Amino acid sequence: MSKKHIIIGLTALLFMACGGSEGGGIFGGSGFNMDEAKVTKVVSITYEDNAPQCQVNLQVKYVKGDSEAAKAVNQAIIQRLFRMDSLTMQQAVDSFANFYTSEYKKNMAPLYREDRADQDKHAWYQYRYTIETETREGKDDCLVYLINLDMYEGGAHGIKQQLVMNFDAKTGKQIGLDDLFVQGYQYPLNDLLMAELRAQTKCVSLDELHNQGYLLTMDIYAPQNFILGDDGITFIYNPYEIAPYDKGNTELTLSYSILGKIMK
Repeated sequence: MSKKHIIIGLTALLFMACGGSEGGGIFGGSGFNMDEAKVTKVVSITYEDNAPQCQVNLQVKYVKGDSEAAKAVNQAIIQRLFRMDSLTMQQAVDSFANFYTSEYKKNMAPLYREDRADQDKHAWYQYRYTIETETREGKDDCLVYLINLDMYEGGAHGIKQQLVMNFDAKTGKQIGLDDLFVQGYQYPLNDLLMAELRAQTKCVSLDELHNQGYLLTMDIYAPQNFILGDDGITFIYNPYEIAPYDKGNTELTLSYSILGKIMK
């Protein structure tokens, strides 16, 4: 399906209709008051009966209010998910849904017309793009923001990813690894992650990890995709990052006691 499998171009943003919102309540000790922007949009590839469809379902939590911290959090989320500026969260989800479905029809309808006589290819054009988000309270009342992405744009299978953002509860600043660790942390942190991966997989050598499908084309690394929990940091690797698709997500948790020597 090489010429048929045209990615709309938005997948890279994360690897990287009805609207409205409803209250989400106070978020833990951080005091963030959460709300949610929603949109559901379904578009048929042609006007024919039983034509394939593109379904977009977005449920994106955001911080209510006009404080600088709220603005910082919301802008970071909008940038991460949609690469947009100067929009409210509801405007951003609406704009994304409209653009995605429009690009689907423009790019895929001509190809579908060539293939529509072949029922085996019908499923290739049945696109979906779903985002669901949740929040939890992390270390020192930080806001842990989890993004669950489920998409299909043709091919053998869809793509599922979990993306995480951590925010300082007072300033709304996103927390990265450089904010947590001392200079030169990369090598010792990688060693700790490798030890945890070996323990989790019960592998004593790199060859054994290779035999299980891990680290075939890359070395271990610390991703910016992590959960800043109360007792430790959980590093999340999505499919294909350090292991094949059939392994699903790989999660490696290191306690703060283990990380103590390299943390600020």
